[in-house]
Amino acid sequence: MPYIDVFNGDADGICALHQLRLYNPQKSSLVTGVKRDNLLLKRIIATRDSTLTVLDISSHANRDSLLQLLKQGNTVHYFDHHFAGEMLESPLFHPHIDTSPDVCSSILVDRFLSGKYRLWAIVASFGDNLHVSAHELADSLKLDPKKTEELRELGELINYNAYGETIDDLHFSPEVLFKALQPFSDPFEFY
Repeated sequence: MPYIDVFNGDADGICALHQLRLYNPQKSSLVTGVKRDNLLLKRIIATRDSTLTVLDISSHANRDSLLQLLKQGNTVHYFDHHFAGEMLESPLFHPHIDTSPDVCSSILVDRFLSGKYRLWAIVASFGDNLHVSAHELADSLKLDPKKTEELRELGELINYNAYGETIDDLHFSPEVLFKALQPFSDPFEFY
């Protein structure tokens, strides 16, 4: 069964997927875009009988496409913190959705993985401007302030890269940036 990873091109989307693929490496097709490109499921609407992992894009905004993809036999694992609207019911739909204001998709993945790659959740939290949550996660690991500051800088830089109207406006495409992170389970080695 083919795997497709669909993710927002900001720090949260990239780091959420990175945590999952560190834990469970899969050869997959990548579908992403600039930070404001949230209708990514439309790009794969013809997909059938695949496993989709969707990160950091609103299920409400993508509801019609999501319903169609589920009808076509796709299994969908969804991690998101945006408004979801009415929750879909399907044995093929595996949502991890929490719209609390102190949560991002990478924190949801961190919970799912029981903190296995928490440093990347901290990077994403800083990138998503969730400084209190990021510091709480850093404190749980007893990180010193200098290391925490390095994760903040990395998160903000990855996030700033995602701002633009098109991929051509970015310094690095989110796909290229994700692939650059892949060899690194420790963000301090990437930093």
